[in-house]
Amino acid sequence: MLKKLFIIITIVGNIFYCESLIAKENNSEKFQNVATEDQVLDAVIKIFAVTSSPNFFMPWQNYPQSQGTGSGVVIKDNLILTNAHVVANQSFLMVRKQGNPKRYVAKSVAVCHTADLALLKVEDQSFYKDITPVEFGVLPELQEEVSVFGYPVGGDNISITKGVVSRIEPVSYSHSGRTLLAIQIDAAINPGNSGGPVLHDNKIIGLAFQSFRSQQNIGYVIPQSIINHFLTDFYNKKNSDFPELQIGVMVMENPDLRKWAKMRDVDTGIMVTKIPEVFKDSMPLNVNDVILAIDDEPIANNGSVVFRKNEIIDFKYLIMKKHIGDNINFRLLRDGKEMVVDYKLTAPKYLVKSRRYDITPKYYFMGGLLFVPLNVNFLDSWNDWWNNAPRELVNFCNDDIKPNRKEIVVLANIFADEVNVGYQDIKFKGIKKLNDSEVVDLRSFVEKLEQITDEFVVIELYDSRKIVLEIAKLRASTKQIMNRYRIPQDRSNNL
Repeated sequence: MLKKLFIIITIVGNIFYCESLIAKENNSEKFQNVATEDQVLDAVIKIFAVTSSPNFFMPWQNYPQSQGTGSGVVIKDNLILTNAHVVANQSFLMVRKQGNPKRYVAKSVAVCHTADLALLKVEDQSFYKDITPVEFGVLPELQEEVSVFGYPVGGDNISITKGVVSRIEPVSYSHSGRTLLAIQIDAAINPGNSGGPVLHDNKIIGLAFQSFRSQQNIGYVIPQSIINHFLTDFYNKKNSDFPELQIGVMVMENPDLRKWAKMRDVDTGIMVTKIPEVFKDSMPLNVNDVILAIDDEPIANNGSVVFRKNEIIDFKYLIMKKHIGDNINFRLLRDGKEMVVDYKLTAPKYLVKSRRYDITPKYYFMGGLLFVPLNVNFLDSWNDWWNNAPRELVNFCNDDIKPNRKEIVVLANIFADEVNVGYQDIKFKGIKKLNDSEVVDLRSFVEKLEQITDEFVVIELYDSRKIVLEIAKLRASTKQIMNRYRIPQDRSNNL
């Protein structure tokens, strides 16, 4: 997991966030609509969201609801395109057109939190009167001027700012923590612009979504290629996540390393250094293989590929363009012999699950002991969690998923009672074993805990400490402790 370097430009409400820009790219014909310059303003929508986020420290309850605003734009099929973080954990949505005080109830019809994109729709068809959907354009060139549309804080009417494209490269998306392509522009960005379209020649090149934390007039736009990826999956009713090649690689710039790998002078590529155990049976690559090309795109010794004229980009861009289930082709060098292999891309698998939204947290409670799965949502409970969360939990983010360890189960807290005296200071600790059995995930952990017939339950933590309790006393005390601490049920509904 990467330390958060960006500030999400989220809905403006009880909590203000900085925000960003907008973008767009090739292959847009499939989703094109027609709009004139004068009609663009009518298609930019203000979004009002009521949200209530779950409390991962007390997973049976939510934080109080808050209200905020964001921006969106009407595209083909009367869909309103916006950022996922504008509507994340929403309980009620309304939208309003420019110059019209009436608000209309809207519903979320699709969300891709990985790419920070969402689609809304209004059932009342009168909302779409006099609105012409805006079409998509192509990825702009460097130094081309773009316009950012939206409803930033400080006023109730639409705002338009201008900037130029300064860079196009993969960046970390703050909403999900994943790295995807983004357009960097210089333009005045304010909270509330989130989800607003960025236009070039009256066509959408992307959506404003985040800004750089410590820099002024640097904003980031989700490009049209990422939006097109999301829309394609939406219309095809497929998984809207983005694949990821979860292997370790190293650059091949050292001449001795290239000689050791039996590369010819004309060969360039990157070396495979690690393949997670969970992928070893399905992955056609081996450690020390040199990947020369992916889908016939040569990879340079520094790990880059040609992007556009006079532009290069990290080779992972070739993967992020693909969809879950697509095949990719590797041309590689193995022990000096060139070969070609294929691989079917899957959704990424993490030991510590990435940030998710619109979900009910999982938990299990017995005898005052609260058990939860370790995920980024739980770590987000600490502000700047990479630096402030318990180091043991943060370190798990660098570990790989394994067949016998699909997630880390955390002893999140011990609610004080005479049954657990002596252990009440223990919390935020990963659980390694339950009665000498390896812990695979929370669901199997709960099943084993409830089926224990021994006199004692022995919980071994990753720091080598043990919690030993009589299982009968633990079970008998659960209801009383729940009543005392006003815990409505001993487990989440999804368990």
